[in-house]
Amino acid sequence: MEIPKIDIPQIQIKEIFIPKTRTWEQYSTTLDIIDKPKPEYPVLNYPTYKPLEYLPDKFISTDPVKQPEQKQTTVPQEPQYKIPVKKDKEFFIKCPNETNIPVGSYPNELKLQVVISHSIKNGRCYEILRDSTFIEKWIPSSPILVSTSIIAITAASSPIIANLLKNLIKTAIKKISKSGKNEKK
Repeated sequence: MEIPKIDIPQIQIKEIFIPKTRTWEQYSTTLDIIDKPKPEYPVLNYPTYKPLEYLPDKFISTDPVKQPEQKQTTVPQEPQYKIPVKKDKEFFIKCPNETNIPVGSYPNELKLQVVISHSIKNGRCYEILRDSTFIEKWIPSSPILVSTSIIAITAASSPIIANLLKNLIKTAIKKISKSGKNEKK
C-alpha cells in the first residue's frame, strides 16, 4: 500500500527570542550575607553550652551530706466507731437461692449424687442429695436423647433427600420448558 501525498499549505515557524540570563550574576549569594553581615541583619550573641569535663582519673568520691533527722509530729486519729447493724429476722428466706444447685442437677462431674430438694436449717438453704443410679449416670435424659436422635436421622438421610429433590426439580424444569415451547408454536 502506498502512502498518499497530502498537500498542506506552507507552515511557518517563527523564531522566539529567549534572553540568556545568568542568575548568579543578578542575585548575590547567601554566602556573602553570612560572611559579611549587613546592618539589616543584626549579629546576635546566642547562648552556648559547654559540657562538663569528665575525667575518671581525677575523680574524687565524696559521701553525701547527712540531713539532720526531723521529728515528725503525729496527729492522733479519732477512733472509728462502727455502729452495729441490727438484722431483723428475715420473714422469708429464699430457698433455693442463686448459690444453690438446682433440683435434678449433679453437684460434680462424676454424677455420683443428684439434688432432689432443698431445706432450710439455721437460716441457710441446703441441698438434699441422693445417690444416683447407673442409668442416670450413663444414659442422658429423654429431651437430650430425642434431640440428638433427630439430628442424627436428619444427617443420615440428607443424601437420600437431596437425590429425591434433584429428580423432582429436573422433571419440573422439563415440564415447564416443554409447556413454554408449545405456547410459542
